[in-house]
Amino acid sequence: MLMNYYEILALPNPTPARRLLSQKDIKHAYRRALLQHHPDKSTPAEIFKPRYTIDDITTAYRVLSNPITRSELDRNLHVQSLRASHNTDISLSGLETVDLDDLEYDEAKGLWYRSCRCGNQRGYMISENDLAKEAAHGEIITGCGGCSLWLKVLFQPVDEG
Repeated sequence: MLMNYYEILALPNPTPARRLLSQKDIKHAYRRALLQHHPDKSTPAEIFKPRYTIDDITTAYRVLSNPITRSELDRNLHVQSLRASHNTDISLSGLETVDLDDLEYDEAKGLWYRSCRCGNQRGYMISENDLAKEAAHGEIITGCGGCSLWLKVLFQPVDEG
């Protein structure tokens, strides 16, 4: 199971609406967590709360304060939540990787899609919005709407300028 550094620093999990944590917010949460989990600062009521080591807290701060590692964590947490929502404990080691050009495009709906081997003709669907969210990475992982299979789609963001 992936370590949730947001939980360690008592920050809200990332969602598209909540990705705007500032460096100041992260630093404040880091200092608060250090004080809260310091062995000499514990109160009897805090003994039964989850305890994190100073190393856990420091690692969480390093990951979340770096935009690249934070983005990677956000993607991994997203994949983990997709696995949970599909009620499966699959490994993504069998993940199929394709290029966006390999998918069909439905102009009327503005969706790229691909059939899945489970028989769902539009098992994998990706919208313009989905691509925009992952433009910095040039890849997106999506699950089939009809089964527990996964597809990694690679793409090159286009500068519109």
